[in-house]
Formats: sequence, C-alpha cells, structure tokens
Amino acid sequence: MRHNHAHQINLAGLMDFHGLKEAKQIRRVVTIGCAVNLFLMILKLTFGFVGHSEALVADGFHSIGDVGTDIIMLAFVGISFRQPTKYFSYGYGKFETFASMLVSGILMTVSVFIAIEGIESIKDYMAGEVLPRPDVWTLVAIVIAILSKEFLFRFYRSAGKRTRCNALVSAGWHHRSDALASITTLLGVSFAHFLGEEWRVLDPCASLVIVVFILIPACRLFFPAFRELMEGSIPGHDYEESYEIVRNVKGVRDIKMLHTRKSGPFFIFDAEVIVDGKLNIEQGYEIACAIESALTEKFGKNIRVGVITIPS
Repeated sequence: MRHNHAHQINLAGLMDFHGLKEAKQIRRVVTIGCAVNLFLMILKLTFGFVGHSEALVADGFHSIGDVGTDIIMLAFVGISFRQPTKYFSYGYGKFETFASMLVSGILMTVSVFIAIEGIESIKDYMAGEVLPRPDVWTLVAIVIAILSKEFLFRFYRSAGKRTRCNALVSAGWHHRSDALASITTLLGVSFAHFLGEEWRVLDPCASLVIVVFILIPACRLFFPAFRELMEGSIPGHDYEESYEIVRNVKGVRDIKMLHTRKSGPFFIFDAEVIVDGKLNIEQGYEIACAIESALTEKFGKNIRVGVITIPS
C-alpha cells in the first residue's frame, strides 16, 4: 500500500527570518525606489528626446528595467507569497516568473531599437552629416540621475542590512552599477556638447554602451525565468543536497524518484521513497513528515513537499 503525504506549508512572513514588520519595511523601501526610478525614467526620456541626446534616451529606457525590477520585487513580497487556493494549489509563485519574462522581453526589444538608432546615427556621421548638439539641460538630468542612483544604493543597502534581506542589498548594488552607466552617458553627452561637431558621434556611441547595460540585466532576468517556466529542476548543488537529505532520513531504504522545480520564491519537491513493507500507514506518514522536516531545516520554510512512501 502506498502512503501519500502532500502537506503544504502556509507562509506567514516574507522569508524564514522575515515577519510582517520586515515585509512591510521591504515593501516601503521598494515602493520608494520604484517612485524614484519612475521619475528618473520620465526625466531621462523627456530631456533626451527634447535635448537631442540618444545616450540619455537609451539611459531612460534602461530605467524601464529598474521600474520593472522594482515591480517584480513588490510582487515578490506580495502576490508570490499568497497562500495556495483551490484554483492555484501550488500558489502564485509563477507570477514572479511571468513578470520577469515580461520585463526582460521589453528590455531586449527596446535594446534592439536603441542599437539600430545608434548605428544609424553613426553611419550618418561617417557619411558627413552633422549630428544635432545635445542640449546643456541633458547634462543636468544626467547629474540628477547619478545622484539619485547613489542615494538609492545607500538607501537599499542600509535597509537590506537592517531587515536582513539580501535581495535589497543586491538591488542596492544594482543601483550603484546604474550610476556608473549614467557616468558613461555623462561623458558621451559632455563631449558631444562641449567639444564641437566632430565629437557629437560620441553621443550615439554612448547609447550603444548603454545597450550593453540594458541587455545584461535583461538576460539575467530572462534565462532563470525561462528555466522556471519550463519546469527546470532546482540548481544542481541544491538537488544533490536534497537527494542526500532524503536518502539519510531514518526509515528510507531507497529513493525511487525525486523531482524538483522552482515556482517563484518556492522550492517544490516531489519524492517517492522505498520503505520497509512491514510499516503501517501511520509509520509511513511519520517518515514522510521527517523528510519534510529535514528539507525545511536545510532550505527554509519556503518549500512545498510531496512524499509517497512505497513498501519494499
């Protein structure tokens, strides 16, 4: 007789060490960051288009990715952690996956159009056409963007350490890298504005550099999300550890099957294990609970475990 155990854990907080208070703090930080990034996106695109700076326009589209990332993080502490329902028995983790795919697709598409525009401007310059001079106010917008990004870096890093949220600390360093990207924009636009017609080609050249800054986070969003959407297994080292954990649980004679996948912030384990044929249903259930407890101790409470015990 098979003993089927498919107990699901209801999450009360953001992560293992995050309670409601920390989750609210994280949401507040990300909301502020999203508002700042939205302001910077509008500022860069407006001044870029009006001020004839392709580099600033590219940097503005780069900020779309920042806004999208913030929205994903807000979903991460909200919708993704909703309890399972009868319509979504595995929860809402795939919402995060969908958002990641959507944002990465937008960024990749935008980067292609920016690259085409930049290349066309460079070709026009090489053909003898005089490129428009970026307006001086574009420099002001870039300086505001750099200072804002440095503020967000310090703000996120401080909040991440206070709430013990590594995601916030990582996002803070992402804002620091955005500030460095804006410095590239500042150099290209400054040379194009101050050094004469022959240097204006540096503005579209800077836009091509920004394309790289757009594509890197887009790919980092896309490939893990695509793997998750295709029900890819959890990372290899995590799988090996989980296999050893299940195998070493008292009462488990062998593992017939261990399938794993990721759904948003959750790890999902489905296992079939061989146990002593003389065990009754209650004893088989206890082994299944022990497997779940062992996996929880290693991977935290953000997991869902299904175990089937098969008598030998």
